[in-house]
Amino acid sequence: KTKKIFLSIFVVVIGAGLLYWFVALKSTNESKTIPSFAKGTLKIGAVIPLTGDGAAYGLPIQRAASLAVNEINLAGGIKGQPMEIIWEDGKCDAKEATSVARKLVSVDGVKVILGGVCSSETLAMAPVTESDKIIVLSPSSTSPDITTAGDFIFRTVPSDALAGRVAAEYASKKLSAKKVAIFSETKDYTQGLRRIFKEVFTGLGGSVVADEVYNTGDTNFRSQLIKIKAANPDVLYFLPQAPASGVLIFKQLKDLGLKMKILTAEILIGRDVVKEQGRSMEGLVGIEQYFDEQSERAQKFLKTYKETYSEVPPFPAFMANMYSQVYLVKEALEQFGQDTGKMRDYFLGLKAWEGALGKLTFDQNGDPLSSYAVKKIEGGKLVDVEVYTP
Repeated sequence: KTKKIFLSIFVVVIGAGLLYWFVALKSTNESKTIPSFAKGTLKIGAVIPLTGDGAAYGLPIQRAASLAVNEINLAGGIKGQPMEIIWEDGKCDAKEATSVARKLVSVDGVKVILGGVCSSETLAMAPVTESDKIIVLSPSSTSPDITTAGDFIFRTVPSDALAGRVAAEYASKKLSAKKVAIFSETKDYTQGLRRIFKEVFTGLGGSVVADEVYNTGDTNFRSQLIKIKAANPDVLYFLPQAPASGVLIFKQLKDLGLKMKILTAEILIGRDVVKEQGRSMEGLVGIEQYFDEQSERAQKFLKTYKETYSEVPPFPAFMANMYSQVYLVKEALEQFGQDTGKMRDYFLGLKAWEGALGKLTFDQNGDPLSSYAVKKIEGGKLVDVEVYTP
């Protein structure tokens, strides 16, 4: 009986020791990955499309930001404070973006908002954020109207005023187009591109022989495509807001036998879109913000992203923008706290600031100075054509 008691005590002691050792080891390992912060969380906001068609690029952009936040917090945060992003779903919709921006400013008290991703989100937030001098920093909103949206509105993607010009010049000079048709979704982003392209192309002596639009959610585009076919353009400038409608229209376009050259913006040359649909979109030429994927910082970001999320970054320029923006905000917060006036002046004074996106310099309106990459789908794959600097 005494031996049994001793044996029971021995088992309990050994078990307790093993449990203590396991907990201590786990705590030690966690301390190597997640530092212990003495201060409260430093919160910033983000408004991006997390649901709907826009989530096709919203979610990868969110992952890029989360990657940067994790890296920053592993390195000790911002002067000992962990960074946290409060994510809000703007749904690529002006009404939704206005609502969540008010919540971020009035309830959460953030001083910096990353986004919007869609131009409609950023333009809708501007009246809400400007009155409280909230910094808004977008990785992908390209509408020309954002240039004058406010003193605290910045973006790391160039305006459609440049992208539309590049597309028009490329159609006229490189594709030798005399007549073009435009088919665009009724959204701020696509209509900005449409307007500038039309102005520049006609200014170069060309003519727009068809100018058709469609609404988000439409599924039958036969009537517009028949009009475009009848106009017999040399080039079709095709502008969807999200990949889903773009792929659907492309299939209907091919079914009707439209064989003209097709020029587009960045959405339909997303790497995942090309991987899945490249064979059916052979010959498509796309123009996107130039991003040097071979630079050291870009390579590190792309490699870490792929290892972390087990996917190739589908919209690398937009994603590198967002990833870099988090680090830019970190630097500003470390230097100026949450004094957004000083942060604004700091951003406007940047000269060739380096991040995964490359070298960043803002102009006096908070727009970046940037070049463009022209890419083409050949053999089902995306290949480089040229780099174009306006």
